[in-house]
Amino acid sequence: MNLPGGIRISAKRGNGDELTVLIDKMVGDLSRTSSRAIPSIHRVRDSLRSINEKAYDPTTVAIGPIHRNKAHLKKMDHQKKKYLKLLLDSMGESSVDRYVREIRYLEERARECYADDMLMGLGKDDFVLMLLLDGIFILEFFRRLSEFNEQKLTDEDKDDDIIFQFDNVIGYVIDDLFLFENQIPFFVLEKLLELTKTRDRREIADLFWPLLISTSARNLLQDGSIYKPPPHLLGLVHYAESLQFSPNLANSTYEMKNINSASELKEAGIIFKKRNDTDEAHLLDIKFDKKIIYIPTLRIEDSTESKFRNLIAYEQYLPHRSQRKFTDYMFFMHCLIHDPRDAKLLRRCGVISTWAGGDEMVYCLIKQMGKNVQPSVMFSYGDVFEGVNHHCTKRKNTWMAVLRRDYFDSPWKVISLVAGFVLLGVGIVQMVFAILSYYQDPEKHK
Repeated sequence: MNLPGGIRISAKRGNGDELTVLIDKMVGDLSRTSSRAIPSIHRVRDSLRSINEKAYDPTTVAIGPIHRNKAHLKKMDHQKKKYLKLLLDSMGESSVDRYVREIRYLEERARECYADDMLMGLGKDDFVLMLLLDGIFILEFFRRLSEFNEQKLTDEDKDDDIIFQFDNVIGYVIDDLFLFENQIPFFVLEKLLELTKTRDRREIADLFWPLLISTSARNLLQDGSIYKPPPHLLGLVHYAESLQFSPNLANSTYEMKNINSASELKEAGIIFKKRNDTDEAHLLDIKFDKKIIYIPTLRIEDSTESKFRNLIAYEQYLPHRSQRKFTDYMFFMHCLIHDPRDAKLLRRCGVISTWAGGDEMVYCLIKQMGKNVQPSVMFSYGDVFEGVNHHCTKRKNTWMAVLRRDYFDSPWKVISLVAGFVLLGVGIVQMVFAILSYYQDPEKHK
């Protein structure tokens, strides 16, 4: 067998025959896998998963191969079959033959979207069945959600659906469809959407907008501005949420240095302001201008940690020099928040808004999410770090900040300072008059 570089491994019989065959097979397997497309669906790296495993695991529905055999997710399998039956009835069809044929055609391409270890033991028929049931479930769930939001879903439909019987279960399903390990290829959804267009003319933007985090990304999706086919639903969210943000890179000569905490920056004269909604500011769009850092409001809810963690996990598998925008954002926030006082400062500035807990909770959340996170090679906020650090190296900025902190941070201190200057002035005037009177009449003082 010939290897690259002209090396040949002989299969000659002998004492080393078994080892030779083993090495031949190992090298042959490598040559076959090297031509595969780069997978887009992986397991979350252990370095991230170990910090909070629950943030990556579905609670209600399994999509794809990783979590499909977990007992607590099995009860949703019945709902998947019901959605398939409802679809067939609405299309006037009695067989899934048309759908199975189309998914079989995509089967090999779909397999290449998963990392090698994810499909072990999953045969062709089982894999096609999984893609069909999961794909139909996703489409029918979002179709029903649209009807639910438009108040078109009847009470009978709700009562016959274990998801729409309770509002909180709807939220759980949406959160599960956001997870990195809980995905199927997006082109499978596109094909199923194409096959069922006669039932429902809704496009991708009309169906999947509830997954998005920010209003600006939802508007972008619904305006039809999304043109790059994503690898899966989480990839769609990542693309829509980061499309409007253009990274602000530092000068090529700047040596990257971390910035201080929010409290320390305040002492150096830095001011934090939230970006106004009228600016249509994107969540990631942080700017520094004339000693002011403008940051869009981060709204912390129960699902915030899971969403950010899964977006960051997805970015870990992007090509080496890709811009990992959510990773960079969390690294930025992690630099700012070193203790609850920093969280309190940013909350009072309107940069952080939370209904899920106090400043201690925000600090702990950001601290945990910043662990084992490395920014992009070309850091998205390089110019902000450069500008802030340049400001902090000027001594006059630090002196002015200390003066404001120690003497002008309350009305009473200002009054005391003014009174002190008045008394000092009166003392100087008295001394001057005493000196003048001495020299005008020196005989009197002998």
